[in-house]
Amino acid sequence: MKHKRLAAAVLAAALWLTGCGGAAAPAAPAGSGAASQSAADTAVQTAQKDRITEQFTLEKTVRDEYGITQKLTVHVPQLECDSPDAAYLNDELAAMYAADFRQYEDSPEIEPQQDEWCPETYINWDAYWYGDCVSLVVFRYDGGSDPGYSRGWCFDFATGKQVSVTEMLQRMGLDPDAVQQQMLREAMQTFDRHMAQGGYYEGLRSGGNLASMRMNTLENNQLEDLCLLLPEQDRLVLRGGCSSTAGSGWRQLDVEIPLTPAAPADTPVLTDTYGSASVQLEGTQGTITLRRTPETAAWDADYGIRLEQDRTYPILGTYNEYIDVCIGELGASFHPVVYLLTKDGVVEYVDVLHCLISGNVLVCQDPIYIANNGVALERSGKEVILHQEDGSVLELAPLTEEWNAQEIPSEAVGAFNDMSDNQFDWMDVESNGCVQMGVQDNNVFYQGYADYLGVVPEGMVLGVSTSETADGMPGITFVAAVKYDLFNETLNLTMIDGQNPFAEGKTQLQLIRCPDP
Repeated sequence: MKHKRLAAAVLAAALWLTGCGGAAAPAAPAGSGAASQSAADTAVQTAQKDRITEQFTLEKTVRDEYGITQKLTVHVPQLECDSPDAAYLNDELAAMYAADFRQYEDSPEIEPQQDEWCPETYINWDAYWYGDCVSLVVFRYDGGSDPGYSRGWCFDFATGKQVSVTEMLQRMGLDPDAVQQQMLREAMQTFDRHMAQGGYYEGLRSGGNLASMRMNTLENNQLEDLCLLLPEQDRLVLRGGCSSTAGSGWRQLDVEIPLTPAAPADTPVLTDTYGSASVQLEGTQGTITLRRTPETAAWDADYGIRLEQDRTYPILGTYNEYIDVCIGELGASFHPVVYLLTKDGVVEYVDVLHCLISGNVLVCQDPIYIANNGVALERSGKEVILHQEDGSVLELAPLTEEWNAQEIPSEAVGAFNDMSDNQFDWMDVESNGCVQMGVQDNNVFYQGYADYLGVVPEGMVLGVSTSETADGMPGITFVAAVKYDLFNETLNLTMIDGQNPFAEGKTQLQLIRCPDP
């Protein structure tokens, strides 16, 4: 039968929890001792168990309508509360976990033959308490090599309301924004580490698959998508996951969040200067400063990039912990590239010109997973080499040019339109980066090119640069983060730099995917 792991209440271990909206127990008299406290704890745990029961239980081996033997172990929880939120949550649990198995309640139990293959479905749950609030986590495993997966809900019996993960964290005295950033960093570091250790293969960059996997890792670790666990008193764990090349393409990830602030660690400040460029990196926060000199002034004629004065740019898209940084060049003219070495020995980089051609944004490109096992970066002439654990060295410039050629992620490829505000605008993006746009109610037509620059929580970053129009209007450049909503078939566009060509003054926009011809 089901084993329920009910963590001791962290907020108020002596609460007397009696039904939806129950009141706290009277305080124990002074000097009552450990025995009274133990009795109170026992009463609390008993009341907690009464508040969550099982609405559906099934443990048997059956034959389905196709004659296939299945082993079913299904336990679906139910909140014992008469509030509308509780009823809604109970109905949701029933639809997700019980509905598909009710047909087998009256099926006879069978004994599989010894050599008979028998797939298994396993559904079970845990309840983690924090005062009157419970975090209900349901785990499901459908057999095979893929791991199971969990979903979570938080509910406050004192108010009869479902609460968000964000609110639960606030009740614990935590900063949800800080927790969110820690979760994203841990998830991305885990993903990058797995890729560098053998999960990466060459075909992932075709069709922008690598970019999509990194984006999915960020998108699916937003706070409200996570499960909140309290496996022990004073221990908080958030359960998310990261993309994987194995099985279903997803692997579970548990990240422990300290409930009490730890003493700030000494984070080294990494710096380097080369020519007209310098970089400073502290933890995941970094900046690149470009000075106006003859070599950067030449960018105006060569690339259309005008640097009026010295300028410092933040580096977007950094998630790892870094141990070294070094600036080198690509090509003949001054073309600075900032290389960052992670604590796991993997190289990331910021191609300054590659980013600035589309706008005033510097984004850290996806890690070069085949440039790993690194211990130090060194400038050799104009270029940077990686010293590896085995004593060998690796030239990074050829790999940088190769990684820059990554295709546009497939989610952003296709035809999209915006018909809001009684106008018609559209954009067509090809996998090779070619872009066409009709804006201002389809009265202005642009052609140009889009570059994939990296991923940020808002989406996959595209830098778009267009040519002068046939009517002599100057071209436009902008940088936007795009995120595709598969359910609604919309491309969510968040402007990062430049003028929104579709809706002037707006930073958020939804484009609808056009049907295939």
